[in-house]
Amino acid sequence: MTGTAPARLIDQVVDYAIIALDGSGTIESWNAGAQRLKGYTPEEALGRSFAMFYTPEDRRAGLPLRLLDEARVHGRTQSVGWRVRKDGSRFWADVTITALHDDDGQLVGFGKVTRDLTEAHRLEEELRRSEERFRLLVSQVVDYAIIALDASGTIESWNAGAEWHKGYTAEEAIGRSFAMFYTEEDRRAGLPLELLDLARREGSVEHSGWRVRKDGTRFWGEVVITALHDDHGELTGFAKVTRDLTERKRLEEAQASFLGTIAHDFRTPIAAMKGFTELVRDAPDDKRDDFLGRIDANADRLMQMMSDLVGYATHHSISTTLRPEPLDLAKLARDTVATMGSASELARIDLPDAPVMVLVDRAAMERVVTNLVGNAMKYSASDPIAVDVHSTEQSVRLTVSDQGRGIPEEDLDTIFDEFQRGGLATDDGGTGLGLSSVRRLAEEHGGRVSIHSVVGQGTIVSVELPARVRSVA
Repeated sequence: MTGTAPARLIDQVVDYAIIALDGSGTIESWNAGAQRLKGYTPEEALGRSFAMFYTPEDRRAGLPLRLLDEARVHGRTQSVGWRVRKDGSRFWADVTITALHDDDGQLVGFGKVTRDLTEAHRLEEELRRSEERFRLLVSQVVDYAIIALDASGTIESWNAGAEWHKGYTAEEAIGRSFAMFYTEEDRRAGLPLELLDLARREGSVEHSGWRVRKDGTRFWGEVVITALHDDHGELTGFAKVTRDLTERKRLEEAQASFLGTIAHDFRTPIAAMKGFTELVRDAPDDKRDDFLGRIDANADRLMQMMSDLVGYATHHSISTTLRPEPLDLAKLARDTVATMGSASELARIDLPDAPVMVLVDRAAMERVVTNLVGNAMKYSASDPIAVDVHSTEQSVRLTVSDQGRGIPEEDLDTIFDEFQRGGLATDDGGTGLGLSSVRRLAEEHGGRVSIHSVVGQGTIVSVELPARVRSVA
């Protein structure tokens, strides 16, 4: 190494390994940065091939000589990859090899500058893995439709949740306008572009409303659209997250309808009780029993309504904990029905005799029997009611049949929903919670409930449960 100022500068640089190679790649100079980065002293490095810094796999592939050939042909070459220190450890290197020529243009060797980018590479890899994990997370989430839009609202990405919520595959959706998810009336009103403009101005916008699936059905979507910007603050597009809240919307509407009618439902029997109470005071003896009976009947209606409301509140505030035990379902049905009225009232109910064992929660099954038989008694006047229990290898079935007024066909699809009472039962003072409770309790046992009804002929409700305990003789 000469004593010129440039040579001294190069020799003392520690952030870069700067070395000179002859035309064959033999090391001719070695600076402080080379020793710091690669671990060799000048005495250990000078006179050896620069190929010693490359991994065995790169040497077998001929990478060192190929880089020299590229620098010879093009004047310089750049390579990024793993290099090896004296102690065998590896570092991620950014290498530039420049061909050196004399005044006559003859190749005299190469200048090689190496920079250690191990930490930057590690951070890039972590970022890449993080982005990949995030991409996989977003793509596989099914509870939320997460999509990317360009600045004009064209769909650029599509996750599993978007396909699940909206019905389109990625191939069908990408490249189309997100406006296709909006109702015809919303598109005519310009709502999609209005939401993009709001997100552009405010940074993000939230909106809830009806959206349209591929099959034309509608769902109630809660949407958040967020504007995305690059490092210079320029708008690059939007992120759109949609959640399907159809069930919540339906429940809110049902609750609103319920609350709107509950005051009337409670006032009617209370008003009747007050009226009959006034009449009792001055009524002759032959009328008094009739008025007292009417007061008692209205009190029963209030008690049933209150029982339904308490059951609903309990279910929605405390999670149900089932405690299954082997029980004779036929005996449970007989014992439960025995508490539901007078002997004369229960005389019309035909109950099962043969024992049928099943693994169930006692309190839950008592509620099922009470709700089903109570409905049958209410809506079948004095007609016969049959309670039947039978089993197969796969299931145990509890069936309650009546010959009452029945349920209109158009109400059957929703009769098990909360607060739904059916068109013929709107003036009966019920809450619409009994059958929904039956369905919930059956499903919590791994079973299901079904109904068959004809107006004027009667209703059959069946609860099918898994046969976890065999029948006994």
